[in-house]
Amino acid sequence: MRGKKPAAGFLPLLWVPNAAGPAARLFPPMPLTEDPTAGVFSDTPKIEFIDTPGVPNRNVRVIADFTFTEAANGTVWNAPVGSIIDGASIPRVLWTLVGSPFTGDYVYASIVHDVACDTRARPWRDTHYMFYLACLAGGTRRGRAKLMYLAVRNFGPRWPAPDAPVVPAGQPVGQLAFSLVALAGEKPAAPFSPFVPYAAQLRYLHRAQAYLATHGENVSLEAIDIYACRPI
Repeated sequence: MRGKKPAAGFLPLLWVPNAAGPAARLFPPMPLTEDPTAGVFSDTPKIEFIDTPGVPNRNVRVIADFTFTEAANGTVWNAPVGSIIDGASIPRVLWTLVGSPFTGDYVYASIVHDVACDTRARPWRDTHYMFYLACLAGGTRRGRAKLMYLAVRNFGPRWPAPDAPVVPAGQPVGQLAFSLVALAGEKPAAPFSPFVPYAAQLRYLHRAQAYLATHGENVSLEAIDIYACRPI
């Protein structure tokens, strides 16, 4: 059953006890599932911020099992109790445009995506597409979800499948257009992840935003990607 969506720009706060100390932390609850055609969340996630003296609270711990199930095929993505979430699976350039993974309408998606990128139990392409579906299920507008998916798909973590051959540095990885223009000859920042300067990432996302603004949120992911990759 869907809960009542908060007024725009406001999220009510749920008290979650912090096991590390007497102070309680705040977490914004939202409706469990806004778009069940994309997938379904098991519950409102229960987390606590991890206090580290002198360090901003950027890590959180999952304190109750939490899952996302894809509607199309029933694939279940788990964030088991004890998982540590730090938002590292979301490219920092995206934080600039849509905010921290711990706020807003993609909180739920970022939790299961972070865990999936840590465990790497499934292919990175499937993992990043799950993030897109989870964003939709969490109430993210379709156009915004597409922008966020393209960011993690093109600039997020990648890893080889267990039986995959090693891809030499500089060769394209993946099928979307940006992989084809990933800087040839540059040393990858991580295995199976093309090195793309922050400025290039930001330029790509600004162009993707402009294309969405012109053509509407129902435009295909491929069309957005191809346009955003075009030379200026």
